[in-house]
Amino acid sequence: MAELSMTPEQMERLLVYASGRLGTTPEKLKAAFRQNGLAGLSAALTPEEAGRAEAVLGDREKAAALLQDPAVQRLLIQLLGNG
Repeated sequence: MAELSMTPEQMERLLVYASGRLGTTPEKLKAAFRQNGLAGLSAALTPEEAGRAEAVLGDREKAAALLQDPAVQRLLIQLLGNG
């Protein structure tokens, strides 16, 4: 896979996108990730937000559609350090 690097502006747009999908704020996601990585993201969600995330991830078709989104793919590559 080609190496992807993101500008701070691109990363900010991805945070806005992800927070919109999860029903939270970019600042909340950013702070949670900085504190505890991926585990911090799930811990930072309210029960309602966690329910929405679980509903998407628990539905194979919804999860597959989410993973096919290029913005989500770039975010995962960035978060997992493979880019």
